[in-house]
Amino acid sequence: MIQNKSCRKLVTKEIDELMRQDGTYYWDTVLVSNDFVYNSNDTVYHFDKYDKIFYPLYRMNIKMHDTILIRDKVVTCTKSDFLCSRFEYVIDSVSSLSLQGNNLKVFYNSETQTSNWVFNRSWNLEKYPIIERIGSLKYFFGVNRNLVMEGGISCLRCYSDNQISYKSSAWQKGCDYLRPLNGSSSVGDIETYNISVFPNPFNTNIKLSIARQFELYDSFGRLLQKGYSDEINTELLSEGLYLLKLTIDKNLTKTIKIIKHLP
Repeated sequence: MIQNKSCRKLVTKEIDELMRQDGTYYWDTVLVSNDFVYNSNDTVYHFDKYDKIFYPLYRMNIKMHDTILIRDKVVTCTKSDFLCSRFEYVIDSVSSLSLQGNNLKVFYNSETQTSNWVFNRSWNLEKYPIIERIGSLKYFFGVNRNLVMEGGISCLRCYSDNQISYKSSAWQKGCDYLRPLNGSSSVGDIETYNISVFPNPFNTNIKLSIARQFELYDSFGRLLQKGYSDEINTELLSEGLYLLKLTIDKNLTKTIKIIKHLP
């Protein structure tokens, strides 16, 4: 109970591969955060642990072309950037999904020109919906629109409660699958689809173990190259961080952070 509200406690953990001193590897689970939400009518409220207030995270009573402001920007930020950023999006389309006889609302959304925090980042070509009773299929609490991630958060694999269950069509393995520990230092290894990107850091060329449709972006999300190949010429690029987006199949893409270092 928080402020006389009966809340659900959400425990978020991160699982990382770490190396012991003897060179062997193991999975390590780290607590990221504890969050609290409650439902009222068509709205899910999230507890702001800094200001001790609830704000509306998800609204279900909305329609196409509505602009949804979750939080306004706090100019002098004295807390987490997550709670100081303008969180706003527009509804692009509204549909429904049937799960075990339950008809759930589905909202596709995109960032606005004034949003700093979003559910989908346009520069990364993200287009993941919000599903009633589940939430955003990409970032449950949203994400900074300019954030560049190392590694892959592709999408929500699975969800289940005592009434409904959901599994992404893009995820073919078990819901709790972890790739085998192998100690590989290769950045950009896509275990599920056996695609590797090398070398990384790179100099004049990037190679893919399997030819794929690709798009190469700078760290600001500007498209620099695109095509279909197993090798990408990067000789004209300056040193820095880049994003390589690979098309795995018609329903799945993978974005990898790569770095150019001159010799």
